Formats: sequence, structure tokens, C-alpha cells
Amino acid sequence: MDAFRDLNATASSIAKRFNTTDTNVLDIFDRYVHLDRLPLTDAISVDEVHIDMDPKCRYALVIQDFHSGDPIDILISRRNNITEPYFASIPKEERYAVKYLISDMYNPYIKYVNKYFPNAVSVVDSFHVIQWIVRELDTFLKLLMRRFKQRDEEKQQQMSLLHGRAVTLPISDEVYLLKKYRWLILMNQSSISYHSDTRFDFHFRYFMNTYDYESKLMDLNPHLRTFRDYKEMYVRFNSDYAGDPVGAAKRLDWLIQFYYNSNYDVFIRFAALLNAHRDSIINSFIMTSRIGQGGIYDSRLSNGPIESMNRKVKDLKRIGRGFRNFEHLRNRFLFSTRKLPVLNGSHH
Repeated sequence: MDAFRDLNATASSIAKRFNTTDTNVLDIFDRYVHLDRLPLTDAISVDEVHIDMDPKCRYALVIQDFHSGDPIDILISRRNNITEPYFASIPKEERYAVKYLISDMYNPYIKYVNKYFPNAVSVVDSFHVIQWIVRELDTFLKLLMRRFKQRDEEKQQQMSLLHGRAVTLPISDEVYLLKKYRWLILMNQSSISYHSDTRFDFHFRYFMNTYDYESKLMDLNPHLRTFRDYKEMYVRFNSDYAGDPVGAAKRLDWLIQFYYNSNYDVFIRFAALLNAHRDSIINSFIMTSRIGQGGIYDSRLSNGPIESMNRKVKDLKRIGRGFRNFEHLRNRFLFSTRKLPVLNGSHH
């Protein structure tokens, strides 16, 4: 049983270790492990994970205790016909004690508050808000790159006709920069390790540093520097107001108006998104306790811990052999990731 606590262990590797068969170790696990859900706490996170086991089980729903990091449960689907009877079956006193429901901006999750947790507030994870604007900017950059590629293809066709043979052109400066260095716009500036020492670039055929690439990139379009700066305004806001939801509310209102007045479609849509989720975003600046390896510490409400846990589900599915049904996957996941799993299977 202890061998099954290792997420990297497969049924085959466990069988080989104990000199038995895959079928035998799986039968032993299924006989002894059937884990109940854990009680809800005042701060819970919900998120889906794509496992695609069958048409009815494409997106499983993971529920996590934010304080301990333990998975409360995992459901076969995030669909309403599964979640409705599940949450409705949890006693009211338990559901009504929930204060914070942390999720991404998926509306059905946000609606869980009114449907099942009337004393809770919705908390939209800050990472997903930043991810939205980064994804939109990346779409803009890819479209810009596509236009340069189209220009290059047209030029190549014209030269081929002119010379009466197929002409191949090297990758253009614009496509090269957008393909290899657009991360300089998308990544948080505070996370970029700028280097002033130069390195030889085989495309441009001279020595360049990070600042040179950034400068050339910004020159490709008159709006790129502004887009990067506007995105960074939100990134800085997100990091500056931890534990200060009142201050965050004032700054967020200012940002919403600023983006609405920006005359850039992508940031006007961003303002609409921020406005639609205003209260839930502000709630993400609330601090509460978490239990870590070093003890109890204060942390912002976030879906970061559950995102990490969801990767474990995917890893488990990828390496697993013998996942005959969702129930086996559920029990294996809970058994592997809970700090102190309690066995309640039957011995027969």
C-alpha cells in the first residue's frame, strides 16, 4: 500500500518490486482503498483537469482545502448533472461555513457561491486574470507575425517568377524576432533576466544583448511598447496590494477606467473583463493561513496550489497502467496526494 503513495510508481513497477502480477497489486489496492471526501473548510478551491477518460469524463473537477493543500475530492465531471447532486448532498451547516470559494473565471464555478455556499464570497485567481491579457497579447503578436510571413511569401513568389526558378528566402528579421523573442513582451518584466553582455546572433550576424532584442522587437509595431507597459501596470497592481483589498479596490477601479479610455480594443475588452469580475478579483487580495513545510504562514487566496495538484492528476494518468475506471483513478490520486489518507476499504 505504501508503494502506491508514490505518484511515479506504476502498477507494473510495484508488481515487479513485490514479485507479483499487475492484476494482483491492482486488486489489492481496489480492495483496501476507497477514500471518502474530506470535510469542507472555510476556504476551498475548485478547478477542472482534462483527463479525457471517456466522453462522460473529459474534465474532472478537483476540490481542494486551501489551508492544508489536501484534495477534498475529485469528481468524474464538472458538468451540472454531476456537481448539482454532489454539492446538494453535503449538509447545509458544512456548506454554509465556507467563506471563500476560489476559482478561475469560469462562470459556473462562480455561481457555486449562490447555489451552494451562500455565506461565501467568490475569489477569482489572480494568475488567470493576468493569463487572459497575456494570451490576448500573444494572439496579437502571432497575427502580426502571420502578416509578415504572408508578405515574405508574396515576395518569394514574385522573385521566383522573375528568375524563372524556385527562390528560397531566409527568415525575415521581423518573423525571426516575433518567433524567438516575443516572450520579452509577454513575460512579466520583473521575471526577465536582462543581460547587458553581448552574444553573437547568427541571424543578424552581430553581437546583441537582451536590450537590443527588446528594442528591435518594439520597433516592429508602434503599439507594442504601449501594450507591454499597460500589461505591466496590471502585473504591478497584482503584486502591490496583497493583504490590502480596500487599496486594491481603489486601484482596480482606476485601472478599469484607464483601460476603457485607452482606445485599444484589447484593453477595452480587458477593462470589461475586470469590471465583470471586480469583486471576485478584489477578494483575491485577502490573506489567510496556509500550512506549509515550515509551519503556518499567511498567503493570498489563490488557485496556485490546486493548479499544481492538477498536474499530478495528469502525470498519474499518463504513467498509470490499469486505470479501468474513474473510481480507481480517484482513489489512487487521493491516496497519493493526501497527507494522511485514511483507508476504509473492505477486507474480503
